[in-house]
Amino acid sequence: MANMTEEVRKVDFEELRFTSGWFSMLLIGVSLVLALFQSLFVPSNAVGLGNILFFLIAMIPMLYLALKAQVSNRYTLWLLPFVAVWIADVFVYNNALTQYYLPTIVMAMIGILYLTSMHKVDHLYQTLIPRLLISFSPLKYFRVFFGHLFSLNSNYSIYKRVLKGVLVTVPFIGVFLALFMNADTNFSSAVNRIVGLFALPSMDRAVMIPFYFLFFLGVYLYSYLNRAERTTNDEAKAYDKVIVGIFLGGLNTLFAAFLAFQIAYLFGGEEYITRSGIAPAQFAREGFFQLAWVIGLVVVIFLGMMRRYKGEVSIQILMGLFMAQTVVMGIASLKKMQLYQTLMGMTTLRYYVEWFEYFLIAVLVVGIVLMMIRQSYHVILSTVTAMGLIAFTVVSSLNVDYMIASHNVEKFKNEPAKQDTAMLSNLSIDALPALKQTPVMVTVNFPKDSCRSVMQYHYGRCELLRIYGNTQLNYVNANERISTYAFNQ
Repeated sequence: MANMTEEVRKVDFEELRFTSGWFSMLLIGVSLVLALFQSLFVPSNAVGLGNILFFLIAMIPMLYLALKAQVSNRYTLWLLPFVAVWIADVFVYNNALTQYYLPTIVMAMIGILYLTSMHKVDHLYQTLIPRLLISFSPLKYFRVFFGHLFSLNSNYSIYKRVLKGVLVTVPFIGVFLALFMNADTNFSSAVNRIVGLFALPSMDRAVMIPFYFLFFLGVYLYSYLNRAERTTNDEAKAYDKVIVGIFLGGLNTLFAAFLAFQIAYLFGGEEYITRSGIAPAQFAREGFFQLAWVIGLVVVIFLGMMRRYKGEVSIQILMGLFMAQTVVMGIASLKKMQLYQTLMGMTTLRYYVEWFEYFLIAVLVVGIVLMMIRQSYHVILSTVTAMGLIAFTVVSSLNVDYMIASHNVEKFKNEPAKQDTAMLSNLSIDALPALKQTPVMVTVNFPKDSCRSVMQYHYGRCELLRIYGNTQLNYVNANERISTYAFNQ
């Protein structure tokens, strides 16, 4: 898609120089710290403070370039607040989205922002489409980088002086430290705790440190050198009106026929379901998920049509009618989901799919408006991208497991036998406040003593443990938790 909408002018590699020694040293330092964190401090069995620090440290070079006004892509800075909110969500909530998926999404977004930070683009959506415009030659990058770093001081005197200073200082620190530890038991215990935190890694982890260091430094160098001007164009050939007329006319006819039944349900309600002879729960569930797929496909068709839309009145009318019918179907679909929730209660899947359908309907409504005022494809795609980022950020910032538990506990408080205890037990510890008055045991995968470890500390988890204790928790290992977890329908 990017090749069809962009004209790319690469910047010559030889034009680039790492003129700031401080920036070069910053890249080396950050890469080394990230390598140490990845090998030693990032928790493997549960998300904790180690992950949060890793994310924040990884963004330091970006923030440095931003402060120096050296980020070419203006939209990069627009997207950093979204990443910051996602990182906060990872540290506050414990649901499956924030613990299993959002950390990967955060890392992917940070990587994409680095890869496009030196691209001059016209529109927001281009920032999320990385273009790898130079060959990946790590040895060449390292040679240029370190060669220029050492050339900043031709006699290497500063590096020699730093090395001599370290060699002289370390032995004296060791002697005085040993004396102080023997002189004070409390000081000795504190030092031992700190040393335990930075204990020598096992051989397999130690071997990975230089690998991670070179990997992170290579990514930073590639991102800094991967420069280009990506100018959008609108030279796509218009669609054949006859073909588009047949296509949209046929779909409109089919949608109108189906919509007649949906309107009957919208106004007929339970009487319409009774006449259909289908159980209400089956009617609601089947209809909702199928219509969610329909709305998603219509959004894809709309974006495809807008790529070559040249303001044709016929396409505007047919596409507008097509999308308007889909919006009505979406309203009917949401009404079915509300019926299903009334009958069966809430689950993670039902919430997420319902919210996703709200988003798709909003895209269709905004799309109709933008099409009517003849906005370009690039403006439409950037608008949809911004809406998607905002919607995802809102959803990730909701305490969804608590919402599910509180809804279901309230719904079935007079009929506890109908309560889906298996589903509730597989919610995260976020649901604990709502489940406190029930016998449900919440299954968790973090270690019992995780709140005592700096790198495993998780604000949301540890606050809940401090307030409610762990008497209602069933501890399992991470692999068991992941294998048994599923989005219940």
